[in-house]
Order: sequence, then C-alpha cells, then structure tokens
Amino acid sequence: MIVASITAVLVASGAVAPITAPSASASTFVAASIPITSPTRRDPTPVAVAVDATTAQAYVTNTFDGTVSVIDTRTNRVIDTVPNGPTSIGFGPSSVAIDSEHHQVYVTNYNSDTVSVIDTATNRVVAVIPHDPAHGIGQKPEAVAVDPEVDRAFVANLDDGTVSVIDTATNRVVSVIPHDSANGIGTFALGLAIDTALHRGYVTNNTDDTVSVFDTQTSSVITVIPASTTSGIGHGPRKVAVDEVGHHAFVTNEGSSTVSIIDTRTNTVIAVIPHDLATGIGDGPDGVVVDPEGRQVYVQAETRITVIDADSSRVVMVITRSSKDDYGYGLQGMAVDADHRRAYIAASGSNSVTVVNLDSTAVLTRRGGADRFDVSAANSSAEFLPGVDVVYVASGGAFADALSGSAAAGSRKAPVLLVGADTIPTVIGAELARLKPKRIVVLGGMNSVSAGVERALGGYSPVVDRLGGADRYAVSAAISRDGFTSGIPVAYIASGAVFPDALSGSAIAAKDGAPVLLVTKDSIPSAVTDELTRLSPGRLVILGGPNTVSAEVEKALRASRPTTRLTAADRFGVSAAASAAAFPSGSKTVFIASGLVFPDALSGSPAAAANGAPVLLVTPNEIPATVAAELDRLNPSQIVVLGGTATISDAVYQQLRRFAAS
Repeated sequence: MIVASITAVLVASGAVAPITAPSASASTFVAASIPITSPTRRDPTPVAVAVDATTAQAYVTNTFDGTVSVIDTRTNRVIDTVPNGPTSIGFGPSSVAIDSEHHQVYVTNYNSDTVSVIDTATNRVVAVIPHDPAHGIGQKPEAVAVDPEVDRAFVANLDDGTVSVIDTATNRVVSVIPHDSANGIGTFALGLAIDTALHRGYVTNNTDDTVSVFDTQTSSVITVIPASTTSGIGHGPRKVAVDEVGHHAFVTNEGSSTVSIIDTRTNTVIAVIPHDLATGIGDGPDGVVVDPEGRQVYVQAETRITVIDADSSRVVMVITRSSKDDYGYGLQGMAVDADHRRAYIAASGSNSVTVVNLDSTAVLTRRGGADRFDVSAANSSAEFLPGVDVVYVASGGAFADALSGSAAAGSRKAPVLLVGADTIPTVIGAELARLKPKRIVVLGGMNSVSAGVERALGGYSPVVDRLGGADRYAVSAAISRDGFTSGIPVAYIASGAVFPDALSGSAIAAKDGAPVLLVTKDSIPSAVTDELTRLSPGRLVILGGPNTVSAEVEKALRASRPTTRLTAADRFGVSAAASAAAFPSGSKTVFIASGLVFPDALSGSPAAAANGAPVLLVTPNEIPATVAAELDRLNPSQIVVLGGTATISDAVYQQLRRFAAS
C-alpha cells in the first residue's frame, strides 16, 4: 500500500512543493496495514502501541475488546492476543509501555483502574496491580511510561490527577505523586513521557493547560510549566513525547491545535508550532512520537500527520489521508521501531495498525547493514513492493556485471540484489520471498554466480534467466539487449576495468531509460560495437575522463553518432558532473555512496532511480568540495546514505545533515 498524498512544506524558503513518489516505490509513507480482529466484537478499537526491540514484538491495546494484540515486527503479523480477564488484561486498556530491563509490558486498564504486567517471553500477564487511590493505581489510569535506569514505571491517573510510581522489580506501587494544580500533578492527567537521560517525567494536565515535571529518581515534582497559547502550553494538552537526543519534549495541544516544545534541560517552552492545515499542525492534534535516529517527530491529527524536524523544530511535511492510499482514521497511539525503520500507528476507527516507513519522511537517513548483502536487501525493502516484474541478481564479490545491471534495473523499476558466488545469503532469500518476483535475472557467468545459486533462485520465482557472456563486455551487451529497444535517445559508455565513474552514472542512465555499456580503456569490444549498432542511440555519453576511457575510444564513438563526455578531476567530481547534467533544476532527494567501494552504490542506484534522484560519491571521512558544491546546488529536502559506518563515517553522515536541513 502506498500513500498518495504527501505534501512537503519547505518552511525555510516559504515554498510549498509536492512530493511525488514513483508508483513502484515503497519508500512512500504507508508500508502495511495490519487488521486487528476479535472473535467477540466487530470493533476491538486499537488505541495505543509500544515496540519491544529485544523480542521484535509490538503490543497493541484494544480498548473495546479488553485485549492486547501482539505483532511480530519482522513479519508485521499478529501472532498472539493477550486475553481479557480478572488475572489478565482489564477493561478499557488504554496505554502501553515497555520495560526492557525486566522484559515486561505495562498496560493501563482505564475502566478497571488497574495495571496489567505482561511477560514478553510468554506474552501472558504475570501481575495485575490493583486500584488503591492512596497506595496503588488511581482512578482512570490513562498513561504509562518507564525509566529503566531507576527501575520505575509511572502511571498518570486521569480522574485523580495523580501519578502512581511502580517498582518494576516487584511490580508494587511504592508511592503516589499527589494532585496539586499549583505545585504537583494537575487536573485531568492525560499524557506522560520521560527523558530517561535526565530522569525527568512530563505529565500533561488537560484541564489546567499545564505540564507537570517530576524527578523520576525522587518521585517529586520539580516545576509546573504554565499555560500560554503563544509561548507556553496551549489549550487542552493531550500527549507528550520526548526527544532524548535533543532534550526536547513535544506536547500536543488539542484545544489550540498547536504543539509546544519544551527544553527538558531548563523546563521552559522554547517554541510553539502553530495551527495551519497547509504548513503546520492539523485540527485537534493527539498522538505524538519521536524518531531519534531520523531526527523527526510525528504529530497525529484526525485528518493529517505533521512531520517536524527534531533539530530545527520546523515542519517539513504534512501528510494527508486519501481514499487511494489509506493510513486509517481515528489515529491515536504511535510507536517507533528503530531497528526496522518503521512506526506503528493505532487506527482506532479503522480497527487496524498502520505501519509507516520512517525513512520516507526523514531529512537524513542511512541504509546500512552488517555487509553488502544486508545493504542491498535494505535498499530493496525500502523501495520496492511485492509482486515486482523482475529482480536482478548479481555477484557481491565483483563489480562489472552489476555496473550495467544497475542501470537496467533502475530503468525497469526493479531492485538489484547481491549474492555470493555459491550462496544466497539469508537476508537476500528473505527479501526475495517478500518480493515474489515474476522473473529473476542472473547477471554474469558461472564464475560470478554459480549454477547452484541459479537453481536455488528458482524457488523464489517461476522464471529465472541468466544474462551471461564471454566477459564483462559481452555481459553488458547482453543486459542491454534484454532491457532496451533500438532507437533509444541515449546510451552511456563506462570503463569495464574500474567502477567509480559508472557508480553515479548508473542512476542517471536509469533516469534516462538508457543502458550502460562497458569498454576497455583503449578499445570498443566487438560485442559492444554490435549492440551499439542494434540500439542506434541518438547520442552517447562517456562517463569519466581519458584515463579510464581514452581519447581514441571517444574519437571512434564520435565517428558513429554525437558523443559527449562527463569528466572531472576525480571520481567525486564525475559524480557531481553527472548529477548537474541530469538534474539541472535540483533534486528533492539525493543518494550518497562511498566512492571507494562499489557494492552499496550499485544496489542503491535502482533505489535512486525509483526516486528520480542522483547518486553522489564521498570518502569514508570527507565530503569532497565538488560534491559539497553540488549538494548546495541541488538543495535536497532528503538525503539517503548508502552503507554502514565502515564505508561512510558518522562524522560525514552528520555533516550531510546541513545540506538536507538548509
């Protein structure tokens, strides 16, 4: 399922520009919709969700059904349901929080005035903490949050205006923070979040229009942040989420339709994001969640989701619901699954949980993994939906076959997946199973991808073909014959001996619907000459300088048709030159890859093509000046980094943020 209506709001320039993602790309917002069903009710009504990274499970509270659904975040399927009962889940389960230290889940039962504790290993309730206004759970427990370092869970009791403090080692209430609108917990305590780095808790007092701040170590209130629609807490504060990296708390003000941003170090409101259906907060905002890695904040209102850049506190996107691609309605609780770069949204009105792609809205994101196979699978899973027409499979140990295959794959909106010469890595097998391709094309001969691997690929698709040849040049010609018709406007020429120039060239060739054909430095192999004759392209573009494709080869190519060369002092400059030629008006998205190793860029080029984006090259520890200048010119609103920290360092990753956030 793909979202159809995403509007990017470029606040810094005052311009509003639509984001239009290719129809084949799954890097748009909605990744999946998980139905929540009940044998006894038509409307289980999911209202909150929390993700346990340790067990790869999400827990969803179904308030009308009195149950908790358990989702496997690797498959996005409901695998268990924790039932309703006197020793299980109570009536009206509302909020949910994970205690990673003790492998427990805390569920507030709004109508039972209790808290249920689930063991994440068995997904069964191991304790029910009873109601006791003075020494237990208060009336109408609404929100719950955990500070694992102090072994405490905190429950906001809405009707009492108190916070119950639970010892997570014993699951007993050890104290109750009292109600006091002036100096304690305020009236109608509705939302609760914790900055665990500073050990500070934040409670939204819905009727008082304030936020109470307490110390999680001493369970004492530090201050009460006052109401002010312009410079404080707005009318009807509901939910709160904490960004522990930037030490900010984001409060949704339902009555004002605004978001107040609190500096958790000073406990003062530093900004208020206004109500604006086009470029700000929607009507009656409720849920809010922080993606710490992507540095973004999601704010949910009934008809739209607003995305805020966590570092600049500016709105970068407003995402509206449409009939074509539906993220559900009645959105309430949200939770981030950082490991899989997903967020889960409880859509109470749709009786479903919407899974959204965090990377689709982040201004800067990294697609990494343990190795090149992981990265190629990550690129595929982020960009391509199941049922693709074709998947290209290439050797992860040699670059030549994938050079031409990457352009062909990008032109056909298809992924490139890397395999070993004699093995299909587990992560690649899982991605092929997800994709369910109609056809698999193996690139290269038996020395690159063995016959055994080719046979095994037959388990993932009804059709497996091999595009081979006597050498890499013949393979490039075979790939071109398979994917491109004669009379095309342009064909690209690259060195078959070195890979860097074709890394960035593959993405722009795919954008042009053009092949990449390989030549030696000083000659045009006969297989390539024959393919050029068949193609009869309108023009040729050589990628790289005369040290990789000689002036003599250029002269020979010019004799047959108009030929230009994209060149620069080095591979990084070539990538900038290719980008400038293909994207003269700039680009919304830019992909960044290492210019020193080939695998990440080759599997990333089809992903870049799916987004209509260039690939620029950097070193592990530096952004070359020519690339920095091109990034400034392109003025992207999103940058995707291909590969892990071994290929592109965290320092470079953070330096790239300024180009996407400017």
